[in-house]
Amino acid sequence: MKTKQVTIPAYGPGITGDAVIDMSVQCLGCKNLNDNMTTCKAFPDGIPVEILTGGFDHSEAFAGDNGIRFEALKRQSNV
Repeated sequence: MKTKQVTIPAYGPGITGDAVIDMSVQCLGCKNLNDNMTTCKAFPDGIPVEILTGGFDHSEAFAGDNGIRFEALKRQSNV
């Protein structure tokens, strides 16, 4: 699965700054992704690395996704 290098906010005890990761374009194009880019409706506690980094196609079931899968963002028309 394709990935794109993105900068995401790094957070947690004693962590400051940002992290640069190769993130799945599927996640980036999903309407369920949260603004922090590391959680979504399917995985509110953190997207599994296999999905986040493009190693798994989340249009298929994944353990713990509660039946919530990839849903493409709707493109806005400029017309």
